[in-house]
Amino acid sequence: MMASDSHPNSVTGDNAVDRPIAAPRLTGAAQRQWVYRLRRKRAVIDAIGNETEASRATLLALLSHELATLESRTASLNTTEPARNTARRVLNEIITRYAIKL
Repeated sequence: MMASDSHPNSVTGDNAVDRPIAAPRLTGAAQRQWVYRLRRKRAVIDAIGNETEASRATLLALLSHELATLESRTASLNTTEPARNTARRVLNEIITRYAIKL
């Protein structure tokens, strides 16, 4: 017998957009490492535009990412200019924070 609702109750790709990313089924050290990497990635993303609040490790990770983007031969002008600006802000923050004399 068919239910009165004729719509399927299964989850489709359209419904999955708003769901958070599910953690992989890892145990112990592998799961802790996965969570650590995810937390570091989010910290780097959150630091963009808010460099003064970022930790030293986050600033260095962000600078590394932006310099890699600038060195990439396949980077377009649309990605090069924002990467250059972010790298400049990060370097300015590091120089200011640690009183580096140039």
